[in-house]
Amino acid sequence: MIDSHCHLTDDRYDVDEIVKSFGSDGLEAVVTVGYDTSSSVAAVRLAEKYERVFAAVGIHPSELTHEDGFDGIIPLLTHPKVVAYGEIGLDYHWDEPDREVQKKKFIEQLEIASAARLPVIIHSRDCDGDMLPILKSFAPRLTSGVVMHCFSSSAELAREYVRLGFYISFAGTVTFKNAKKGEAIRSVPDELLLAETDCPYLAPTPRRGETNYPAYVRYTIEKLAEERGTMFDIVEKLTANNAKRAFFKMQGGEK
Repeated sequence: MIDSHCHLTDDRYDVDEIVKSFGSDGLEAVVTVGYDTSSSVAAVRLAEKYERVFAAVGIHPSELTHEDGFDGIIPLLTHPKVVAYGEIGLDYHWDEPDREVQKKKFIEQLEIASAARLPVIIHSRDCDGDMLPILKSFAPRLTSGVVMHCFSSSAELAREYVRLGFYISFAGTVTFKNAKKGEAIRSVPDELLLAETDCPYLAPTPRRGETNYPAYVRYTIEKLAEERGTMFDIVEKLTANNAKRAFFKMQGGEK
């Protein structure tokens, strides 16, 4: 299994213990994702320390009010263990930061990611009306790939992003009793499906309410297999291979 989106920089974690358990947990690798400058730097440091940990760097929309710019992110983009720019995007769940500010800064980061030729990890919350047009306009330039992280929108929107060639990544939220994401899950072709935890957040059923861990990506994969009418082993392999292709540029997703 590969957890394509986690936050190992969180203070709740003993990363040494998590990485030691990769073998028994069935984890091949993880991508630990930054959300501001300090967490992005910390993600890179973890990736340097652990062979099977890789980093993504960027400024989350909710952190824009605390950041002066992207000068702390840009030097990280050429690091050999940095495999993506993210997570970046739009989040309209709260009133701040201002939506126009979010859009401006999002576009600036898409420009940087495009120039760096890195895949982009997209955070999209309550903003579909603005997100889709922006990404449609940028799609021809984002040639290294786009991942719609923790996808929670409709099957119709999933199909729109699939038509653009974007990866759709599902987290533990699909296991929640009221999730009703079966149609969206089935709308994604095998070659564009990813699984993630977004840990320490969004612990899946039956761990809901607890701290989430990379190993719990298993529960997401189980749910994806159930909704797609196939076996766990098949979804485990295809999501791992897709993560390798998306982030590690392994042709066909194979080592």
